[in-house]
Amino acid sequence: MKLIRYPTAAAFLDAAEPALMQEEAKNNLILGIPQQVAAGREYGAEPPYFLSVHDTHQLVAAAIRTPPYNLILHCHENHLEALDRIAEYLIDEGEKLPGAHGTVEATDAFAEAWTKRTGTTARVFMSQRVYCLRQVTPPANVPGRMRWAEESDVPTLARWFLGFFHEAVPEDPPNDPEESARRFLARGRLAVWDTDGIVSMAGSSRGSKNGATVSAVYTPPEHRGRGYASACVAALSQSMLDAGSSFCTLYTDLSNPTSNKIYQDVGYRPVADFAMIAFESEEDAQ
Repeated sequence: MKLIRYPTAAAFLDAAEPALMQEEAKNNLILGIPQQVAAGREYGAEPPYFLSVHDTHQLVAAAIRTPPYNLILHCHENHLEALDRIAEYLIDEGEKLPGAHGTVEATDAFAEAWTKRTGTTARVFMSQRVYCLRQVTPPANVPGRMRWAEESDVPTLARWFLGFFHEAVPEDPPNDPEESARRFLARGRLAVWDTDGIVSMAGSSRGSKNGATVSAVYTPPEHRGRGYASACVAALSQSMLDAGSSFCTLYTDLSNPTSNKIYQDVGYRPVADFAMIAFESEEDAQ
């Protein structure tokens, strides 16, 4: 199997996009992040990297990383051995991975290859499911309306972003939640549900050629249980479909049955199960 490292995000997309687009909704993350990098977004001080593995002329696996974030994996289910090649290459390059993200099958196979060679242990810290929506079923009888977030909302939204990250990805809090809010305002879409004041938010800051991805869904505790998140997600999703997206995707935490239910109620359907794993050494455990 041949491993290729690409000099740019655009070069990776030129080579890998045709294969990844065969399951565009499932591969929304590994498609969307290189698009953002190619458009000029910077994720950290270290440069990103982009890899693929080919069996003859067929792309069977890919991996990208925007340090300091985790490795993102793609692998054809019949070629999981290709992940050994990626692990071997990264170890030879002296890479120190904090973790990885991909389908359950891919992360299991990569974790086995990585821990065997490095002596680290792998821990699943979030089980996820990716959903896809093509038609919205809006909830009924939810007071209020969706509107786009404005500059005057930023102080409140910064607190909400901090709350969102603490609940959704507590191991990866933002350095600056206000910057996170402003990034959505500047580069994506950030919707709020307003009923005599804002009570919920949902955003979209990336997508793929035909799809848009919903993220940063958050309702503060004092406003929960009233349908605001469902209404906001439904309205945002409809807006993106109306703007030309063929579908919308989102990730859920499988340990949160409430969020999984509300997304399905507005039209999201399961696509695949994913896992976020962390690699830990003996020193980390002490």
